[in-house]
Amino acid sequence: MASKVSIEGFDQLKSTLEKYDKDKRIFVLFSGSKGKDGHSWCPDCVAAEKPIEEAVKSSLPSNGVFIECFVGDRASWKDTNSPFRTDSQTRLTDIPTLIEWGTPKRLVERELLDIETIKVLFEED
Repeated sequence: MASKVSIEGFDQLKSTLEKYDKDKRIFVLFSGSKGKDGHSWCPDCVAAEKPIEEAVKSSLPSNGVFIECFVGDRASWKDTNSPFRTDSQTRLTDIPTLIEWGTPKRLVERELLDIETIKVLFEED
């Protein structure tokens, strides 16, 4: 059964990933953290929320795990030493970014505005 999790920060991402078996397909959405108003400081992340939500709801594989990982506030994200930017498994340059963990599959910014493009990422090879 597919599952959905929201986490904050790089350390929580690493500990969350350790909880899943190798038979799971793990998809991680990296997005700007949300403020008290419930909205991200990142306008591109806000714009991508609806299409991503629709694609996850309709097309996330049954063995899929969807992790929404918040990268912090704008200043944290812009720091060139952010672990999200420097870690060899993430190497983020833009948000929002959706990846299938452990694969080269990656969608970035405007690509995440198209539900059909997101659904293709969820398909088996």
